[in-house]
Amino acid sequence: MVNFAKQRIRSRIEARLLEAGADDIHAEYGERKQAVIGSMRGTVVEIGPGTGANFRYYAPGTRVIAIEPNPVMHAPLQAKAAEHDLDVEIRTLRGESIDVPDETADGVVGTMLLCGVDDPAAVIGEAFRVLKPAGTYFFVEHVVAPAGTRTHTVQRIVLRPHRWMFNGCEVNRDTGAALHASDFVDVAFDDVDRGRPGLWARTQIVGTATKPG
Repeated sequence: MVNFAKQRIRSRIEARLLEAGADDIHAEYGERKQAVIGSMRGTVVEIGPGTGANFRYYAPGTRVIAIEPNPVMHAPLQAKAAEHDLDVEIRTLRGESIDVPDETADGVVGTMLLCGVDDPAAVIGEAFRVLKPAGTYFFVEHVVAPAGTRTHTVQRIVLRPHRWMFNGCEVNRDTGAALHASDFVDVAFDDVDRGRPGLWARTQIVGTATKPG
Protein backbone atom coordinates (compact mmCIF):
# COMPACT_ATOMS: atom_id res chain seq x y z
CA MET A 1 0.00 0.00 0.00
CA VAL A 2 2.81 2.42 0.84
CA ASN A 3 4.60 1.73 -2.44
CA PHE A 4 1.37 2.21 -4.36
CA ALA A 5 0.80 5.56 -2.64
CA LYS A 6 4.31 6.71 -3.51
CA GLN A 7 3.79 5.62 -7.10
CA ARG A 8 0.60 7.68 -7.29
CA ILE A 9 2.42 10.73 -5.92
CA ARG A 10 5.20 10.39 -8.50
CA SER A 11 2.61 9.89 -11.23
CA ARG A 12 0.82 13.09 -10.29
CA ILE A 13 4.11 14.99 -10.18
CA GLU A 14 5.00 13.61 -13.59
CA ALA A 15 1.59 14.61 -15.01
CA ARG A 16 2.01 18.18 -13.77
CA LEU A 17 5.53 18.42 -15.16
CA LEU A 18 4.35 17.12 -18.54
CA GLU A 19 1.60 19.72 -18.63
CA ALA A 20 4.00 22.47 -17.60
CA GLY A 21 6.46 21.56 -20.36
CA ALA A 22 3.93 21.05 -23.15
CA ASP A 23 4.13 24.58 -24.55
CA ASP A 24 7.93 24.51 -24.62
CA ILE A 25 7.90 21.21 -26.52
CA HIS A 26 5.29 22.64 -28.89
CA ALA A 27 7.46 25.66 -29.60
CA GLU A 28 10.41 23.41 -30.48
CA TYR A 29 8.69 20.58 -32.35
CA GLY A 30 5.18 21.80 -33.14
CA GLU A 31 5.70 22.35 -36.87
CA ARG A 32 7.40 18.98 -37.29
CA LYS A 33 4.67 17.23 -35.33
CA GLN A 34 1.93 18.95 -37.28
CA ALA A 35 3.50 17.95 -40.57
CA VAL A 36 3.85 14.26 -39.67
CA ILE A 37 1.18 13.51 -37.06
CA GLY A 38 -1.28 15.83 -38.76
CA SER A 39 -0.97 13.85 -42.00
CA MET A 40 -1.81 10.52 -40.36
CA ARG A 41 -5.28 9.22 -41.12
CA GLY A 42 -7.29 6.18 -40.13
CA THR A 43 -6.09 4.44 -36.96
CA VAL A 44 -3.04 5.69 -35.08
CA VAL A 45 -1.44 3.97 -32.11
CA GLU A 46 0.20 6.38 -29.70
CA ILE A 47 2.41 4.68 -27.14
CA GLY A 48 2.86 6.55 -23.87
CA PRO A 49 0.76 9.64 -24.70
CA GLY A 50 0.96 10.94 -21.12
CA THR A 51 -1.54 13.77 -20.69
CA GLY A 52 -2.23 14.08 -24.42
CA ALA A 53 0.20 16.78 -25.52
CA ASN A 54 0.20 15.38 -29.07
CA PHE A 55 -3.57 15.32 -29.45
CA ARG A 56 -3.60 18.88 -30.79
CA TYR A 57 -1.84 17.70 -33.96
CA TYR A 58 -4.20 14.93 -35.06
CA ALA A 59 -6.82 15.61 -37.69
CA PRO A 60 -10.33 15.72 -36.16
CA GLY A 61 -12.00 12.34 -36.24
CA THR A 62 -8.77 10.34 -36.13
CA ARG A 63 -9.04 7.08 -34.22
CA VAL A 64 -6.27 7.00 -31.62
CA ILE A 65 -5.47 3.88 -29.62
CA ALA A 66 -3.66 5.32 -26.61
CA ILE A 67 -1.35 2.85 -24.86
CA GLU A 68 -0.99 4.48 -21.45
CA PRO A 69 -0.22 2.32 -18.39
CA ASN A 70 -0.52 5.20 -15.91
CA PRO A 71 -4.18 5.68 -14.83
CA VAL A 72 -3.41 9.19 -13.57
CA MET A 73 -3.04 10.24 -17.22
CA HIS A 74 -6.39 8.86 -18.37
CA ALA A 75 -8.67 11.75 -17.36
CA PRO A 76 -6.48 14.38 -19.08
CA LEU A 77 -6.33 12.14 -22.15
CA GLN A 78 -10.12 11.92 -22.34
CA ALA A 79 -10.42 15.68 -21.92
CA LYS A 80 -7.87 16.40 -24.67
CA ALA A 81 -9.56 13.89 -26.98
CA ALA A 82 -12.90 15.65 -26.52
CA GLU A 83 -11.28 19.05 -27.04
CA HIS A 84 -9.75 17.99 -30.37
CA ASP A 85 -12.61 15.77 -31.57
CA LEU A 86 -10.66 12.51 -31.54
CA ASP A 87 -12.01 8.98 -31.27
CA VAL A 88 -9.73 7.77 -28.48
CA GLU A 89 -9.50 4.35 -26.90
CA ILE A 90 -7.26 4.17 -23.84
CA ARG A 91 -5.63 0.86 -23.00
CA THR A 92 -3.84 0.41 -19.68
CA LEU A 93 -0.90 -1.51 -21.09
CA ARG A 94 2.86 -1.22 -21.23
CA GLY A 95 4.44 -0.60 -24.60
CA GLU A 96 6.37 -3.86 -24.54
CA SER A 97 3.16 -5.85 -25.06
CA ILE A 98 0.32 -4.20 -26.97
CA ASP A 99 -2.99 -5.99 -27.61
CA VAL A 100 -3.31 -4.53 -31.10
CA PRO A 101 -3.35 -6.98 -34.04
CA ASP A 102 -0.51 -7.05 -36.54
CA GLU A 103 -0.55 -4.36 -39.24
CA THR A 104 -3.53 -2.51 -37.77
CA ALA A 105 -2.14 1.03 -37.46
CA ASP A 106 -1.77 3.55 -40.24
CA GLY A 107 0.71 5.39 -38.04
CA VAL A 108 2.47 5.04 -34.69
CA VAL A 109 3.52 7.93 -32.46
CA GLY A 110 5.86 7.83 -29.47
CA THR A 111 7.36 11.00 -27.99
CA MET A 112 9.57 11.09 -24.90
CA LEU A 113 8.70 7.41 -24.65
CA LEU A 114 11.69 5.09 -24.99
CA CYS A 115 13.56 6.72 -22.11
CA GLY A 116 10.96 5.44 -19.64
CA VAL A 117 10.22 1.86 -20.70
CA ASP A 118 11.84 -1.30 -19.35
CA ASP A 119 12.76 -2.70 -22.77
CA PRO A 120 13.13 -0.09 -25.55
CA ALA A 121 13.88 -2.72 -28.21
CA ALA A 122 10.64 -4.54 -27.38
CA VAL A 123 8.62 -1.33 -27.63
CA ILE A 124 10.18 -0.49 -30.99
CA GLY A 125 9.37 -4.04 -32.07
CA GLU A 126 5.73 -3.59 -31.09
CA ALA A 127 5.54 -0.30 -33.00
CA PHE A 128 6.89 -2.14 -36.04
CA ARG A 129 4.50 -5.06 -35.62
CA VAL A 130 1.27 -3.04 -35.36
CA LEU A 131 2.13 -0.73 -38.29
CA LYS A 132 0.79 -1.45 -41.73
CA PRO A 133 3.41 -1.89 -44.48
CA ALA A 134 4.90 1.47 -45.49
CA GLY A 135 3.52 2.99 -42.28
CA THR A 136 5.39 5.69 -40.36
CA TYR A 137 6.58 5.73 -36.77
CA PHE A 138 7.14 9.30 -35.53
CA PHE A 139 9.35 9.87 -32.50
CA VAL A 140 10.92 12.55 -30.33
CA GLU A 141 13.35 11.34 -27.66
CA HIS A 142 15.93 12.74 -25.32
CA VAL A 143 19.11 10.69 -25.53
CA VAL A 144 22.57 10.24 -24.11
CA ALA A 145 24.81 13.25 -24.62
CA PRO A 146 28.11 12.82 -26.48
CA ALA A 147 30.85 11.25 -24.37
CA GLY A 148 33.23 13.73 -22.84
CA THR A 149 30.72 16.57 -22.65
CA ARG A 150 29.60 18.25 -19.45
CA THR A 151 26.03 17.17 -20.14
CA HIS A 152 27.13 13.53 -20.34
CA THR A 153 28.72 13.86 -16.90
CA VAL A 154 25.64 15.55 -15.44
CA GLN A 155 23.42 12.80 -16.86
CA ARG A 156 25.34 10.22 -14.84
CA ILE A 157 25.00 12.31 -11.69
CA VAL A 158 21.26 12.93 -11.97
CA LEU A 159 20.32 9.49 -13.31
CA ARG A 160 18.75 8.17 -10.10
CA PRO A 161 16.80 11.28 -8.99
CA HIS A 162 15.58 11.83 -12.55
CA ARG A 163 14.43 8.22 -12.72
CA TRP A 164 12.48 8.65 -9.46
CA MET A 165 10.86 11.92 -10.51
CA PHE A 166 9.77 10.65 -13.91
CA ASN A 167 8.67 7.11 -13.04
CA GLY A 168 11.66 5.21 -14.37
CA CYS A 169 12.87 7.57 -17.11
CA GLU A 170 16.51 6.88 -18.05
CA VAL A 171 18.13 10.12 -19.15
CA ASN A 172 21.14 8.57 -20.90
CA ARG A 173 19.84 5.96 -23.34
CA ASP A 174 21.28 5.62 -26.84
CA THR A 175 17.88 5.52 -28.49
CA GLY A 176 19.17 6.43 -31.94
CA ALA A 177 21.27 3.28 -32.01
CA ALA A 178 18.29 1.20 -30.88
CA LEU A 179 16.18 2.55 -33.73
CA HIS A 180 18.88 1.87 -36.30
CA ALA A 181 19.19 -1.69 -34.96
CA SER A 182 15.47 -2.35 -35.44
CA ASP A 183 13.61 -3.79 -38.44
CA PHE A 184 12.54 -0.34 -39.60
CA VAL A 185 13.94 1.07 -42.82
CA ASP A 186 14.60 4.70 -43.60
CA VAL A 187 15.29 5.61 -39.98
CA ALA A 188 15.98 9.32 -40.24
CA PHE A 189 16.30 11.83 -37.43
CA ASP A 190 17.76 15.21 -36.63
CA ASP A 191 19.98 15.76 -33.61
CA VAL A 192 18.69 18.64 -31.51
CA ASP A 193 20.49 20.49 -28.74
CA ARG A 194 17.84 22.21 -26.65
CA GLY A 195 20.51 24.31 -24.94
CA ARG A 196 20.62 25.23 -21.28
CA PRO A 197 16.84 25.26 -20.81
CA GLY A 198 16.89 21.54 -21.64
CA LEU A 199 19.20 20.87 -18.69
CA TRP A 200 20.54 17.30 -18.72
CA ALA A 201 17.87 16.26 -21.27
CA ARG A 202 19.04 18.84 -23.80
CA THR A 203 20.36 16.23 -26.27
CA GLN A 204 17.36 15.04 -28.29
CA ILE A 205 16.41 13.42 -31.58
CA VAL A 206 13.30 13.90 -33.73
CA GLY A 207 12.42 11.90 -36.79
CA THR A 208 10.62 9.03 -38.44
CA ALA A 209 11.09 5.36 -39.21
CA THR A 210 9.28 3.52 -41.97
CA LYS A 211 8.10 -0.08 -42.15
CA PRO A 212 8.97 -1.79 -45.45
CA GLY A 213 6.09 -1.75 -47.91
